[in-house]
Amino acid sequence: MALMFTRRALLQLGLALPGAAAASRTGLSASWPQWEAYAAAFIQRDGRVIDDQHATRYTTSEGQAYSLFFALVAGDRTRFETLLDWTRDHLAGGDLGARLPGWRWGRHDDGQWGLVDANAASDADLWLAYALLEAGRLWREPGWRRLGRRVLALSVEAEVVRAGGLTVLLPGPLGFRLDEDTVRLNPSYLVLPQLRRFAAEQPDGPWRDLAFDTVRCVQGAAPRGLAPDWVRLRAGRWLPDSTAPDVGSYDAIRCYLWAGLTHAGDPLRAPLLASLRGMAGVIRARGGVPPQHVNVRDGTGSGTAPSGFAAALLPCFHALGDAAQAQAMAAIVNAARTARQGPAGALPDAVAPSARLLAQPEQPPTYYDQVLALFGTGFMARRYGFRADGSLWTVWRS
Repeated sequence: MALMFTRRALLQLGLALPGAAAASRTGLSASWPQWEAYAAAFIQRDGRVIDDQHATRYTTSEGQAYSLFFALVAGDRTRFETLLDWTRDHLAGGDLGARLPGWRWGRHDDGQWGLVDANAASDADLWLAYALLEAGRLWREPGWRRLGRRVLALSVEAEVVRAGGLTVLLPGPLGFRLDEDTVRLNPSYLVLPQLRRFAAEQPDGPWRDLAFDTVRCVQGAAPRGLAPDWVRLRAGRWLPDSTAPDVGSYDAIRCYLWAGLTHAGDPLRAPLLASLRGMAGVIRARGGVPPQHVNVRDGTGSGTAPSGFAAALLPCFHALGDAAQAQAMAAIVNAARTARQGPAGALPDAVAPSARLLAQPEQPPTYYDQVLALFGTGFMARRYGFRADGSLWTVWRS
């Protein structure tokens, strides 16, 4: 089924359907207001990204890596360099070529600020490597490409292993290989376009195997088409994670997002999307409201997700050809944007009840909600996209 949006909905959200056409055909300017608003709210002048979902307002390597990617999409080289400098100096001891960044930086119990947890986070490491490789290519800076290759090499050494007959990405170097036969995994750390780009950059690396086994991981972890936040692989069998059994929420929402961002020409896109079809049924059963948490075994949802979840699901439903669900997610994102920008009661009467419910915005919007929104709406507006080989195109350079 072809996906159809009304012209009014497209104009309200600034969306266009992603495709092979040049980005200039969208009529978008190089400036990205949503990125500027995000940067003003969450990025300090020195390049530190603040995660406001915790009282101490800490910083994570994930936040730095995502923001580097968004700065590249926006063509914002000044912020890219500032973000990279802060990441290197505060998370990697001044040398990203020698060590992976620690995943959390913040205030210690004695009041001093510094690395709170030096263990790396592999999703951040791969987003960092991807941003560096593509920044090196798009801005013609070979030093960044070399640094990206070095980060990849460190990640392979510390975070990519064989387990249960599969090539898997450990969430970090320490603490996720539980015993000789058991690993703890996070399916949302796996992004097919990234793995395609890494395979092109390092043909002798594990990236092709990891891409293929990404689909097997999601298929095994999501028996009802619903991705969990965490899962265990023991001797080739997929088991619930004991610390968060059968829960899909803030981590898992990214599985649907990454699948939707994958190029239509990737042969793994269709089976990956097919393994994630369950969310549409959960949302329909809830009257169009995405759940904050879903039980991946019985398909029951609970809680009301922030509007960023709708933005994350929008590319997935578009890729699946689910016009009704894609339209519903677009309405939620539109309603949330209207509510944030206008006075109380500004939503028109025609807004669906589900969209009206989800349009009650966080005050102020949280860092993670806005990350999901930038990924989802930026893609749908054709500010960026991924080619079949995983390389990035942007509105400012195709």
